[in-house]
Amino acid sequence: MTDWNTEQWQRFEDALRASEPWELADEILIPPSDITPLRLFAARLNEERTAARALLEPVLESLAAFTAAKVDTDPAFLSRGVVDVLNDAARPLRNTQPQLALATSAAALAIATRLAPAGSCTPRVLGRTYMERGWALFFVGRYREAEEALRRADAAYDDDPLATDWDRAHTALARANVYVETDRHDEAGHEARFAACAFYTFGDYHYALAACLMEGHVLYVRRDYAGAARVLDAIAAEASRSGDRLHLARARQSAGNCYIELGDFARAEKYFLAALALWDELGLDVERLRTHWSLGVLAKATGDLDAAIARIDEVRRAFEALGIINDSAIARLELAEVLLLAGRPGEVRDLLRDVVVSFTSEGVMRNASMALAYLREAVEAGGTEPDLVRHVRDYLEELPTRPASVFLPLR
Repeated sequence: MTDWNTEQWQRFEDALRASEPWELADEILIPPSDITPLRLFAARLNEERTAARALLEPVLESLAAFTAAKVDTDPAFLSRGVVDVLNDAARPLRNTQPQLALATSAAALAIATRLAPAGSCTPRVLGRTYMERGWALFFVGRYREAEEALRRADAAYDDDPLATDWDRAHTALARANVYVETDRHDEAGHEARFAACAFYTFGDYHYALAACLMEGHVLYVRRDYAGAARVLDAIAAEASRSGDRLHLARARQSAGNCYIELGDFARAEKYFLAALALWDELGLDVERLRTHWSLGVLAKATGDLDAAIARIDEVRRAFEALGIINDSAIARLELAEVLLLAGRPGEVRDLLRDVVVSFTSEGVMRNASMALAYLREAVEAGGTEPDLVRHVRDYLEELPTRPASVFLPLR
């Protein structure tokens, strides 16, 4: 069986998804009378989920509709089926509507927490709910809260004998993403390797590729751009063979960033355009915005400052519309830097006057405010330079990973 090709494995997995093999196995291994309660329980869960989907479909159309429905407090939504449907909904919404994903994951957690004491929601379901909450928090840059949600997910799995390493691998993968963003590279690599091994063991090759991508990300943030590009190109080749468009796009996007640093601008552009086409097919708007941002950085690197300004400004406005506060702030600062490089300082004052960041820690927020105050004073005094803006941008990008670092003015 180890010599099967991808197509043969796909046919095998498709066969396992059919009901007949499992019904036959049930009849062989367990007397029919013993599985009746299990079948009744599964049928009840399916009925709950069907009812929950019908109930939630109208309110999942927008954040305003969801907020108005008061899903987390209305008794009509108090069911395990609603928790399952909200968890399922949060996953695709992370990219397309991150604030709605945040709201749905919060509601799912509130309901699951209320159901858990009565046994209506198992620890494994509660763990999955905390995991989805962690992912939603990660996508809006709230890394400390994301890490705490993932810790609670693992604690819930520890309380359920039916939880497996496949469940824990999902929290490990989310945690690896948090660790990359918070500059804990060794820990990120450890979590990613555990997740990849567990996913491969359970035959979940889609998520195994996602975990393997983290190795490339870790190498990138360590500035080993050539090593990262090799890993990411290998992942892209495997994703292409298996038809995994999501991870093909992610590998191309990340490899393109590597090739900017390596000075291979033609390959970087080719990869970004390939990623854009895939994001459009997949309908992942936030990922598409990040690729447009990378194309703006590429334009800056090649000296096409007008194109860089247009792309980064478009990304900045889109992030603001989506409520992705810290990324929009970083985009504003990058846009200001390019405007100054292009000899257009007159547009910088208004752009930097309204920079807003958001951190849950008061200490981190105070440090960020000091950096922004320094920047605004420089802008008002007419002494803004590209290096100064870049200095503040670098500080704000690294602040979540070094919350105790004090802002030092550029000398």
